[in-house]
Order: sequence, then structure tokens, then C-alpha cells
Amino acid sequence: MNLMDNFLNNLASQWTSLSQWLFPAIWLVGGLFALKNNKRLAGSFLVLSGISALLFSYLFMPNSWFTEGWETDAPLNIYFSYKPVGYIAANLLPAVSNIALVVALIALLRRENQ
Repeated sequence: MNLMDNFLNNLASQWTSLSQWLFPAIWLVGGLFALKNNKRLAGSFLVLSGISALLFSYLFMPNSWFTEGWETDAPLNIYFSYKPVGYIAANLLPAVSNIALVVALIALLRRENQ
């Protein structure tokens, strides 16, 4: 049982590390491909989503220069009065990424249905 727990913990850890960079990179490449194929609205929002998510991953990766000396390791547990720029980045970057991804998907679906 202990071997299986270790395997699942390692698998979850690898998936977290991979998906943190893989999905935003896919959105970025997909956005560039969409821009190349004259789907400007969807492409630009996919690029925006990818860049925002990659920037979030870069700023809040373990041992980052941005979070050096912080008292917490969870970026969403930051008070504005403690680190104003960190608070804004931790809340704004994922929101921009998620909203841009939704708008891009809607733009792609509307384009396909016309």
C-alpha cells in the first residue's frame, strides 16, 4: 500500500509541474496558429491567456525572486497590505488568463457556427 501511495504522490507532483507550464504553452502556440489562420479575436485572446498564465507560473514558481522573503508559499494567501504588487499579480493574472481563455473559446465556437 505504501508503494502505491508513493507512486500516486509522485504522479500527482509530476502532473502539477507539467500542467503548470504545458497548458499555457499550448494556449500560446494555439493562439499564434489561430492568428496565422486569420482568427484574430480568438488568436489574440489565446495568446493573452497563455502569456498571463506563463507569467503567473514564472512569478510564483518555487524559489522565485518575486516571492523571495515572503512569509507564505501560497500566492493566493497574500494580503494587500503585506505585498501590494504580489496581491495584484496573484489575483489579476489568473483572472485575465481565465477570462481571455473563455472569450477565445467563445470566439472560436461562434466562428465555426457561422
